[in-house]
Amino acid sequence: KHPAPAAACNYDDWNEVFWDPVRLSRVLLLKTEDHERGSRFSFSFFQSARKQLHKVARSPDQVWPHLFHVDWAASLRHRKSHLEVHSLFLLLVGCYRIFLLHSLSFLAMILVWTSKTDTVQWCSLGLVAPFWMWIYSIGFQALTPALAPRSRVKKLVKLICFDSSPVLTFFLVYGSVEKWWKLPTSDFSLLGLNFHLEVSVESLVLIHIIVSALTFLTTLRARRQNLYRWRFFPVMGNSWMATSSIFWIIVMAAKVGLDFLVTQYVGWALDHLWLLEGDYLTDPSWYKVPLFFAHFLLLTGAPALCLFGSLPLVSNVAISIVGFLRGLFILGGLRSLCHRWGIGMSGLPLRLMTNVCQLPAEPRAQWMGRWWTRMTDRELAGFVDVWNTFMAELRRKDLLSDDELRSLQCDDAESVRQGLGIPKLLNMVNTFQAALPLNTEARRRILTLARAANTTTLPDGQVKTMPHLSVLIPHYSETIMFTRDDLITRNGSTEMIRFLVQYYKDEFSNVAERLGARGSRGQGEHDLERARTVDSTDLEETLCKWASLRMQTLYRTIEGICNAYKQALHTVAKLQDASLSANELDEVCRGKVTIVVAMQRYALFADPTKSTFNIQEAAATEAMLQEFGKWISIAYIDEEVDEDGVKRFFSCLIDAECGYTRPIFNSRSSAASASSSAAAAGKAVAAGLAMRKPKYRIELPGFPLLGHGKSDNQNCAVIYTRGEILQMIDSNQEAYYESALFLPLALQEFGEFRNGRRPGILGFREHIFSDIGLVGRLAADSEFAFGTMLQRTMDWPLQARLHYGHPDMMDKLQMVQQGGVSKATRGLNLSEDIFAGMDLTLRGGWTKYKEYFHVGKGRDMGFISVLGFHAKVSMGNGEQALTRQWMRLGLSLPLPRLLGMFYLHTGFYLNQCLMNWAAKGFAFMVACFGLATIGNEALAKPAEVVASNYFGILYLLFTVAAMGPLLCEVLLEQGFRAFLMNFANHLASLSPVFAAFQSKLLAFYFENTVYYGGASYIGTGRGLATQREALVKLFRMFAPSHFNDAFEVSLFLFMGRMLGCGAFFWTCMCLAIFSWTMAPFLYNPRQYDSPLLVLKDFGQYMKWLISTEGSEDKSWEVWARKLQDVKKGSSVLWLFLPSRRFLCALCTGILITQVLPSGSTALYRALTPPIWMLLFCLIPAILEIYNQNLRVHTRWLALVAVALTSAELIRQCVLEEARARPAMLLYKYMAVRCMLDWADWVAAHELFGCGCQIAHVTCRTWAFSMRWVRDFSVGVILFLVMFLISGIPGVHWLHEWFLHRAQPREGDSVKGFRRRVRSFDEAGSSYPPDGSSSWRSWGPEQSNIQLQQFLESFAQQPRRLARTSMSASAGSLQQTLDAAPAEASPQRLTSAPTTVR
Repeated sequence: KHPAPAAACNYDDWNEVFWDPVRLSRVLLLKTEDHERGSRFSFSFFQSARKQLHKVARSPDQVWPHLFHVDWAASLRHRKSHLEVHSLFLLLVGCYRIFLLHSLSFLAMILVWTSKTDTVQWCSLGLVAPFWMWIYSIGFQALTPALAPRSRVKKLVKLICFDSSPVLTFFLVYGSVEKWWKLPTSDFSLLGLNFHLEVSVESLVLIHIIVSALTFLTTLRARRQNLYRWRFFPVMGNSWMATSSIFWIIVMAAKVGLDFLVTQYVGWALDHLWLLEGDYLTDPSWYKVPLFFAHFLLLTGAPALCLFGSLPLVSNVAISIVGFLRGLFILGGLRSLCHRWGIGMSGLPLRLMTNVCQLPAEPRAQWMGRWWTRMTDRELAGFVDVWNTFMAELRRKDLLSDDELRSLQCDDAESVRQGLGIPKLLNMVNTFQAALPLNTEARRRILTLARAANTTTLPDGQVKTMPHLSVLIPHYSETIMFTRDDLITRNGSTEMIRFLVQYYKDEFSNVAERLGARGSRGQGEHDLERARTVDSTDLEETLCKWASLRMQTLYRTIEGICNAYKQALHTVAKLQDASLSANELDEVCRGKVTIVVAMQRYALFADPTKSTFNIQEAAATEAMLQEFGKWISIAYIDEEVDEDGVKRFFSCLIDAECGYTRPIFNSRSSAASASSSAAAAGKAVAAGLAMRKPKYRIELPGFPLLGHGKSDNQNCAVIYTRGEILQMIDSNQEAYYESALFLPLALQEFGEFRNGRRPGILGFREHIFSDIGLVGRLAADSEFAFGTMLQRTMDWPLQARLHYGHPDMMDKLQMVQQGGVSKATRGLNLSEDIFAGMDLTLRGGWTKYKEYFHVGKGRDMGFISVLGFHAKVSMGNGEQALTRQWMRLGLSLPLPRLLGMFYLHTGFYLNQCLMNWAAKGFAFMVACFGLATIGNEALAKPAEVVASNYFGILYLLFTVAAMGPLLCEVLLEQGFRAFLMNFANHLASLSPVFAAFQSKLLAFYFENTVYYGGASYIGTGRGLATQREALVKLFRMFAPSHFNDAFEVSLFLFMGRMLGCGAFFWTCMCLAIFSWTMAPFLYNPRQYDSPLLVLKDFGQYMKWLISTEGSEDKSWEVWARKLQDVKKGSSVLWLFLPSRRFLCALCTGILITQVLPSGSTALYRALTPPIWMLLFCLIPAILEIYNQNLRVHTRWLALVAVALTSAELIRQCVLEEARARPAMLLYKYMAVRCMLDWADWVAAHELFGCGCQIAHVTCRTWAFSMRWVRDFSVGVILFLVMFLISGIPGVHWLHEWFLHRAQPREGDSVKGFRRRVRSFDEAGSSYPPDGSSSWRSWGPEQSNIQLQQFLESFAQQPRRLARTSMSASAGSLQQTLDAAPAEASPQRLTSAPTTVR
């Protein structure tokens, strides 16, 4: 659970041992005789008895026999090649070139705008490059134990003799200016001419400039040398960097221009400060020198953070522009703009046949005219087949009604040749949207096909010649398929099915029509009568599948992959080779695609002899095997205990052809209690379904779960994949038929070679289908922008795209060579997918990104789950920053490519830290200068100028940069109207509030992971966010990251309220505080339902505060101890680097010297931190050590802490002058905050063991008592605010509308469907006759009644024809639905015949 020590070896260390055969032969040690006999002295210090392999095996043929006698435990111990130290220092070492550019730019800007600059100050810029070279050289050698000794000496000599040469020249310039020595002169004659040479200051400055420039240029170059001296070392490939260089030159120019305009305020403030306190540096009073430097640090600290963080904000704007222009070119230019309205679709048939299906070339009858006259007979017949299959697929997914299907399908090819039976969508150049179907998803899929067919760079691809593809789908505990109990209970429909029916009401009407409960052309009564005769099993199966296909389930993924790939390959193969029979087509297609589901827990939930047996999951899995058995196989991990009690682990594979082993269902009653997922396997269930016997069973060398599970699951299943191409698909994705038509083309992308290598990773875009609700929409928009605009630009011109899991295709041969598709070291490889791209880049590989192929993707839809996902990704990036891969990328990549790689990955999260540090820095600066004006009012002006002219511009740029890529992509794909609506919708959804809260979360988890480690997987879940979260849970999740900092910033602003920083500064600060405190409650469903719920929340919160037992969600003390224990992973470097809180306490302490006389007793008394409570905590600490039963509760210690600390502060306030009290109180607060960090570190690390146990317990007790007071105060304030808001009349309805009104589907009206679904609940609320509360005790007749009532609520009113209702408004559709009767007749339903299973 705790992070591994920095010196602990992992997979990468052991892998690199085998990179050099000479090093390997010296490392491997043979077992001694005592070790082979099992002697307990085999690991003694007498290692001289061990023999090295290279001394025994003199030739390669002698190595193999001795490998059986190698002591692997001793050989692989202490073979660390890179130290993963938890510190920001590793990021500074690996990416020192980026920080060099920023620091040089900031110092230059300060010197430009500062009037008191001279030659020496300008020459000091040459010291920046040597400073960063010392950090790189010393840090790299310290973090790389495996560095060759010769390389160490060489690097040190180069550092001293060449990289530090600007230090020598600067020393000469400085000494000459200060006249430390007399410059040499010389008179001599040559060839009768007299010469006088004099070394002037100007000549020394010129030499210094030349030397500094050369050093600067050599510092920026990439460092790809094999400093390890290994025989094998990955070499990065060369790539064309011209476009990337131009991009970053423009971005850097814009950034420098922005910084040049903004930094003038800092320069003016420093000039003003120099006029006020410049003489302090020569004043004999010692305390005035630190005072000047404290003011200097306060004025430059926060602006420096802003300057370091401004580059990614400017680059986001540039990425939006470049991505828009490149997307406009790739997606077909102006044609893509027309297709989004259904205009110009008449060109689709010809492009679909020639560019996508790529039929053999045949002479055309004519080259002019309509498309059906220009196409050959084979092309025309092929298009009719493809288009009608596409429309039938949309109908099968219930995206079209029967009438819409008839209006959109083509007649036979002969009729189409004559211009008859052609859909209006393809018949003319439309000027209206009337030809497109009503359903938004159906429209999107049709337009996506048209856009993909317009792509300018489509390769040549044939089904017969395409590489074999294996689709790998990892699954752990995600929902496989919904059951009847998930949809309908004895009290009516569940909240989930009500929401799905409300949101997908047109699709539910289509499924009701398909089942016969709704008819077309006025035959609703006849179809309803026919539906009543349907077996309840079929109705259950249909409803469960319908719901499963609209949520993020494994069934949706497998159903989409199997059906889409199978139908598309059949269609394209039949068109390309008409001579193939049906069996040959099936053989060809099945020989090209393999689908492996890595279902890690199959042996647990499918084995009835185990306590983890789950009948619903087992039945759903069996149903999928029977439905898609020819296309899917399931890999899982099994374990058994041998006779010696040793666990053995196996990787197994099953498919539909495997026999059964242990029975799952033994009786008809148990089969009836199974989920409706098993209804498709009715006969097998009744006969006695059983667990499948594995076809392959391969023993693993040990416990397979080394990481967080997913990576191990994938790597264990890779052995069952076939062919050379892998596609990584998650269990919350979906494939589409129209996109699968491009599958042969996508696989041919691996035929391109650069530098002798084909692409290792091929990326595609995604369609996010989880845009349900306000938070779901915001998460979907973020993912949409990343999957399109950002990845398009990352591919070109930045060349910075790596691997992000789904739905990338990968070269299996290259992935296996570098250790698998993902890394599996726990904690370090939390974001396991991206390491495949990092290792590929380090080995000289390259990636591609194409947009004509896509899959669907589901994302989190609740506030907690969305932020949980972002927290996991942020922690993963924090661990990435410590890895050898990231350090080697930072040192080896060319600078333009490094900038793109850094700021679109780890640098993005570091930038979130910089922005949030800057916000707190500005607030702290305002507080300090606000208090400093008590003694000197002239100090107010510098702080006011810097705060009012810097932070506002930064916050505005941050907001624009966050929304820019999304809005530009919407403008590209959906038009200017959608752009304006999306922009207005984001403002109405308070998107800046959500973005500010998310940014703070990313910064907190990235910073904590870098400093302390402990990155862990967060299971978010991707269901509907309909549950109200209590105050306790929100406080536990967001108090450390948001609430505490928000109240601290509020304190700083209150202290500096007397400064006139401008309305824009105060507005931005208030917006940040509002975002950090109110966002969790603003996006919490039913938060303001009633003041009574708020009171109940506060009662639970107080119970949590005073509880001492249970888990962290039951006890505050357990939660606080966990937060403290996290700091066990902090590095020792933390002791030598001053923390931010220590610097803040130091600055506030120096400010006190401005208002109190130097050397006075009052000054020393004011500088003494509050320690009474710390001394008092020695008593309970001693009692706890010697008797656990005498342990004092934290809440009583908190009361004592309030009393003692208040008494101490009151005493000092009475003794001090009135003007010194505010500064003293701020100092006391900052001193306590700094002491709390030190106390946490001492308590967590338990220095010197039991010998200092009293100090450990005292620090923990004192820290808990002080934090309990803070958390109680913060909780009370939050409760009061929530209680007052919930008491406002109408706020509940306003809040519900705010959460669920975002991005409604067209024609959506909430009231009608709520009334319709509730009518079903009222009609079906009768209890079972026997009074039981379980659905499984109901007979099939009652089950059929409930399902029929549910369908009949949508019945009997015939829907208008699709051709006449295409342009109908949403209101008319709602009126048609609302006209249906609210409930059905139970008597008629009861008389309907039913089938008993």
